[in-house]
Amino acid sequence: MNLIRIVICLGIVLGLVGCRKKSESTAAEVREAGYEMTAQGWFGAIADNDVAVMKKMVKGGFDEKTLDAEGNGAMHAAIAAGSEEVGEYLLNRGFSVDEVGANGRTPLMVAVLEDKPKMVKWLLRQGADPKVKDVDGFSPLMLAVTKGRAAAVEELAPFNREDLDSALLLASLGGHAEEIDVLTNYGASVYSRMEDGRTPLMLAAENGHGEAAALLMDIGASRFATTEDGSTAQSLAVAAGHAEIAEMIATGFTGDVLALESDEEVVAAMDDYLAELDPFESEGEEEGAEEMPTDVIGLVPPGENNASGDALDGALVGEARGDGQAMYVKSLEGAIVSNPSAPKRVPLPEEVTGEIAGQTGTATILENDAADDSPVVSDTGDAPQLPLVMRVYRQRELPLEVKEVSGGVATLNLSGAEPQQVKVGAGDKIPGSNLVVVRVFSRTEQGKLNNFEPLEVGIVEVEDTGSGQKCEWIAGRSASAHDPVALVEDAVTGERYVAKPGQKFRSEDGREYVVSDVRPSQLVIEDTTTGEVRTLRLAGPKG
Repeated sequence: MNLIRIVICLGIVLGLVGCRKKSESTAAEVREAGYEMTAQGWFGAIADNDVAVMKKMVKGGFDEKTLDAEGNGAMHAAIAAGSEEVGEYLLNRGFSVDEVGANGRTPLMVAVLEDKPKMVKWLLRQGADPKVKDVDGFSPLMLAVTKGRAAAVEELAPFNREDLDSALLLASLGGHAEEIDVLTNYGASVYSRMEDGRTPLMLAAENGHGEAAALLMDIGASRFATTEDGSTAQSLAVAAGHAEIAEMIATGFTGDVLALESDEEVVAAMDDYLAELDPFESEGEEEGAEEMPTDVIGLVPPGENNASGDALDGALVGEARGDGQAMYVKSLEGAIVSNPSAPKRVPLPEEVTGEIAGQTGTATILENDAADDSPVVSDTGDAPQLPLVMRVYRQRELPLEVKEVSGGVATLNLSGAEPQQVKVGAGDKIPGSNLVVVRVFSRTEQGKLNNFEPLEVGIVEVEDTGSGQKCEWIAGRSASAHDPVALVEDAVTGERYVAKPGQKFRSEDGREYVVSDVRPSQLVIEDTTTGEVRTLRLAGPKG
């Protein structure tokens, strides 16, 4: 019995000696490679993308969960070094792609802060959560905006549709023009507001960011929007001492400013905006093809056909494409769009993998027969979805507000370098414009603005004597040059339509829908048969 115990003890001793020799041998190999079996050596190997040394250190007993002096682990270090190879090795070792490090930040946040857009893209492909926040309450997108990381914003925007407006407000506050450009391309609305009513343009102007302010105006931000206390972007710039920006914003009262816009002008403006971002590339015209003008914008006479022979009754003609084929933008009223599709998981583009969409709830992907095979993103769960994409919103505000309506007389506030208040009635001309008051009256309305309770509102109907356009202005709200409109696209056929509140249209299977509301960041559509309400978020030109 004693002999057996002696043999066992001897075996243990020899094993320990063997392990020690093996560990010493591994340590020697690590030293030979230029590193030590220490935290400094571990993170040095990560920074040098030396997976072979990392494997030796782990084999030699080094604790791979070791943190650096700041409290970050190996995954954070790999991302900061821009090493996909190390990242893949760590993921295979069981490391979390959303490992939390110093200040509650994940590897994705580190990729943003270190300005590693390729690593941002790689992490998103691995299923990194783009919505988690650090201890300061910043998500990866908000960190990207704050630090001016436009390339990272480009990668993160498709995963943060519901946060794009907030991100735009933050970018405007900081004057990050490049990030503003990216965010609006992906659907952030220049009509978004802070809780106190300030718009992106107001934030840029108030904080002295001239480049950002100019860009916002160029892409459709209203110079005349007001906060509840009546402040405008110009007045905020003046109060903050930014005279040059205030002068840039101020345009005075000309017939061009105080004028109504026709459907053709609205469509042209929206289409031009899309064309500037993604112009058609001409590949040459087919022999014998009919040459189309390059600047045709207007209503097609009823009964006239397009190049394919389809009737275009009342359709709008957009600019001709570079390939010589005219682009027709039709009214959604009476249109027939493609059939709704049942949600179905299909391959996504590189930036939005199916795995990520499933983990984050980012998207439900619909089967799509479009020529470019791009999937349609749905926001409303498992209900059949119309393949419509909201591309652009437009509602040009005017430097005018109907303050009060009483006894057939309207009190108007005209803002500008020299604000003035005027009273007008039917037949009166609005100063500095070609606008004439048709009538002043009151009516009862029910809607979301008054919690669907009956409310009497004052109305001023005006006509532009130059264009013949008419519009109604409501007391207490900023006056606009036209009704709120959206440019929507049938993702299956590529057809574009102008959408306005109250329009009715059908899908190919006969279902009827009505546009309940057109908002800066979404289109509300109701199924007239079932009463089901569907919301299409503003996807933007790159949606």
